[in-house]
Amino acid sequence: GRTGAPLIDANMRELLATGWMSNRGRQNVASYLVFDLQQDWRFGAAHFEALLLDYDVCSNWGNWVSAAGLTGGRINKFNIPKQSKDYDANGDYIR
Repeated sequence: GRTGAPLIDANMRELLATGWMSNRGRQNVASYLVFDLQQDWRFGAAHFEALLLDYDVCSNWGNWVSAAGLTGGRINKFNIPKQSKDYDANGDYIR
């Protein structure tokens, strides 16, 4: 994780090191990749498929489709600095 967004980078380091990422982390990373970096969501889905130990094809690809705003429902663009303050106020996770 070298995006320059500490919360995203910490989540990506955790995924690489452990094969795990929390659901909130997955949502934050997906939102950041799709909306902030404007990357094709399929790259993220494929990367998660390769690294997640709890990988499930339907959950993974379905969640990425949703994160990309392709379901016709609400679009969830996460405010990453706010997410970091809400879920890691002391910065323990990002260290």
